[in-house]
Amino acid sequence: MDTPSDFNFLNQSAAEHHNPYQEGEYLVIKTYPREKRLCCVHRSFDYFVARNQTDLENLAHDYSVFGLRVFHQGKLYQVIDNGKPEKISRQQDWKIDHSYLEAHYDQNAEGEIIICGCSYPYFSALVSYSSLHNDPIAESQPVTCLVDDNGREIDNCPNCGSQLVDDDVEEDYDSEPDYLFATCNGCSNYHGQLYNGNLLVCAIHPHGLNGESCPDFAN
Repeated sequence: MDTPSDFNFLNQSAAEHHNPYQEGEYLVIKTYPREKRLCCVHRSFDYFVARNQTDLENLAHDYSVFGLRVFHQGKLYQVIDNGKPEKISRQQDWKIDHSYLEAHYDQNAEGEIIICGCSYPYFSALVSYSSLHNDPIAESQPVTCLVDDNGREIDNCPNCGSQLVDDDVEEDYDSEPDYLFATCNGCSNYHGQLYNGNLLVCAIHPHGLNGESCPDFAN
């Protein structure tokens, strides 16, 4: 007979606490849009089963993208064709400190958790001070919010190095990032639409490429 505690395992975080990821385990994760915690929809030690499930998830969802990762040496790695770990994934199983989660959902708190484009979560805290003319000024200061690294002020993402603090430069929201013109201009795969504030570049490379050429470019 089921007890109330048995239903706790329907919660992903509770299930993972009692059954953590293991070395060599393949994870099918949502890579877009980003969320505050890792969204794993399938776990398997069989590479081909996991690869097939990844393809099925992408076919079944119009506005979400899924990718395959392997758990190796305590981190998530991208996977090459034979199922071996290739390079470390920018998307990891980040553990956010509970106090920052509480502050994020507290309507009276002056701050929120923001997810960097690489998946790294940080807390944007509102900092108030006075100018030289004693005028009140309020600015957002990013701070780390992980269980093993929190409260540290940062200007750049510790995971990907991207700048988190604006230099008072007015953004043009109608223009695309520069790398899109070099990499994606003229490609029939290019999508370039925003979903919940996240730019979906294309279904093959949802976050774009850092290089100047794309192996999947199509006229």
